[in-house]
Amino acid sequence: MNGLAKHFGTLVTAILFTLSINAQAASILAAERAVEQQNYSEALDELKPLVRDGDAEALYLQGVLTRDGLGLSADKKEAMRLFESAARQGHLESVNALRAIKNEEYKVEFDRLLSDAEGGKASAQNRIGEMYEYGQGVARNLTSAYEWYRKAASQGLLAAVHNLGRAYNFGTGTEVDYQQAEAFYREAAAQGYADSMFFLGTLYATKNGNEKQTDPDQLAYAWMNAASERGNQTAGVIKQRLLMKLDEAGRSEAEAMAAEFVATYVTPFN
Repeated sequence: MNGLAKHFGTLVTAILFTLSINAQAASILAAERAVEQQNYSEALDELKPLVRDGDAEALYLQGVLTRDGLGLSADKKEAMRLFESAARQGHLESVNALRAIKNEEYKVEFDRLLSDAEGGKASAQNRIGEMYEYGQGVARNLTSAYEWYRKAASQGLLAAVHNLGRAYNFGTGTEVDYQQAEAFYREAAAQGYADSMFFLGTLYATKNGNEKQTDPDQLAYAWMNAASERGNQTAGVIKQRLLMKLDEAGRSEAEAMAAEFVATYVTPFN
């Protein structure tokens, strides 16, 4: 009898769940029809309970209405919040809508900075390089990214020196050249740039550094420790793993080198 009751309860739960899904689908369809008929207040009424419950499709439709000011005041920030909530659930249209909004903003930024970059402003040149590298507001162009990084780095901007190192490290718009990457990372790291310390650590950990007289794992540890001291949390995790690879003598040497690096590259810039 208990087994029958349990089976019956499971069946009822499944039926109720199916009815709930069907009701949600019906509300979404009703909202879509209302939008097609430009009856936006009705669409918003249909969507309201579904948005409250976090339904991804409803969040997306509400985001579209909010973005375009249909039936309510246009609010791009609120639209992005709605799209983000749906995107976290894997809703592809919301992901694309978010990307489109952000790309519009990037395009405004790109247009604003380009004249400054062409006029020789290093920070603008570096940012334009990043926008070309990642396709933000402009078609992705790695060669252009490299050229802008090179121009900004020639003026001594640390972020650009680091980015130029990355370009050589990963072949961004140029040939992979670990020796050049190491040199530019070292230039920025010597002036307290934490990201370059971290990337130096990865360069040595992967045995791509040019330093041959010191154990690469010890060097990797020393640079990761420096990056950690400068606030890089990922470096803090990696340095512990690197230390585990060393024997007792190697750990002692790595710790001594790390202390030296902190005194040379971290303390003066904290």
